[in-house]
Amino acid sequence: MSLAPEALAEPTRKVGSGWVALYVLANVGMFIPLQAPTTFLMPEQIAQIDPAGKVGSYAWVSMMGAISGIVLAPLAGALSDRTTSRFGRRRPWMIAGSLVCMVALVCIGIQTTVAGVALGSLVLSASFMIIGAGLSPVVPDQVPVAQRGVVLGWAMVPQAGSMIAGGLLLGLVTGFSAQYMLMAALPLLIMLFAATMKDPPLPRRQRDPFSLRTFLDGYRINPREHPDFVWAMSSRFIMGLGYGMGTLYLPYFLDDVLHYEQLFPGQSTEDGLLIVIGVNCLATISTVVLSGWLSDMLGKRRMLVFLGGVTMAVAAVPLALSPTWTMTLVAAVILGLGYGVYLAVDTALVTEVLPASADRGKDMALANLMTSLPYVLVPPIASVVLGSPGGYRSLFLCSAVMSALGAVLVWKVKAVR
Repeated sequence: MSLAPEALAEPTRKVGSGWVALYVLANVGMFIPLQAPTTFLMPEQIAQIDPAGKVGSYAWVSMMGAISGIVLAPLAGALSDRTTSRFGRRRPWMIAGSLVCMVALVCIGIQTTVAGVALGSLVLSASFMIIGAGLSPVVPDQVPVAQRGVVLGWAMVPQAGSMIAGGLLLGLVTGFSAQYMLMAALPLLIMLFAATMKDPPLPRRQRDPFSLRTFLDGYRINPREHPDFVWAMSSRFIMGLGYGMGTLYLPYFLDDVLHYEQLFPGQSTEDGLLIVIGVNCLATISTVVLSGWLSDMLGKRRMLVFLGGVTMAVAAVPLALSPTWTMTLVAAVILGLGYGVYLAVDTALVTEVLPASADRGKDMALANLMTSLPYVLVPPIASVVLGSPGGYRSLFLCSAVMSALGAVLVWKVKAVR
């Protein structure tokens, strides 16, 4: 009986605090440049370029970025699984993706057309897929199951706080070019983690041959052979639709529905957005580490994912029934509490139902794709819904329904408690 090489073995030794700290910093370097520009800079940049058509133009830009992720995420993940570099399987992808990310951010900052921003968004999204091909599978590669909740809880703090931290950082400089350049410095943290982590190489004899047919077959997960993975991805996808419907158009909601600048003279819509995001991020951070730790201690992940999803669904109701500034803050708190519970525990759950150790990179990419794919569908769906008589009220009700449905589907995952 031959033993699996170290690169493919199931991890049993707990990672130390230094490893966790550097992994958290790597997530800082990924999530702030991923979320802050798309939340703060791109909507404002597009609104200046195309004031009359900002909603449609922003939808197009968002779709361009998401589409590149659909194509590249599983491909990069599959290639990462088969990388036999002496520097390891994951390290080269983190470093290459970070370099592409830095260049893309600088280039977007000097664009003066919607097409230019869209092209930059496509390349930027591609860079994060390349980074993710190395960064995401590191947890199932190196962290034992009993520690994954708490590790992912800490790792998700940067994701939860990325928008408020990014907003504060962007406030340090003025002008799109300077702001994008500031974001471009952060992927250096990913490179720091990549340079210091242990990344055992994959022996060439253990590498499965790569072919286009094999890659395309990777998109088709047999529900009879891997039902838990399929249900976990389905739950993620529907939850992503709900979250995207509730948050993607928040800047325009504050401007077009609440008329924030008229409500609070002397303040800008961006000021209001930063307040809402700050409240939401603090609520998320307050539950994300605790919920991850609880899931490890109790050995129960599905219950926490369900509770988090239902709480996220409840958050959309105040905005649908009473779209006021006060209700917006209430919704931000409720959404943050639920999202914090959901965020780390759902990712830990997914790592336990991956189909094969040799395909962790590809399968984690597919799972992560279920959170980004909705951002391709939300813009056209939202454009139709916002054009209906119900407008934003209908959009938030759709968000509540999708989040609740995604929460229910997690109970179909049977291999995890």
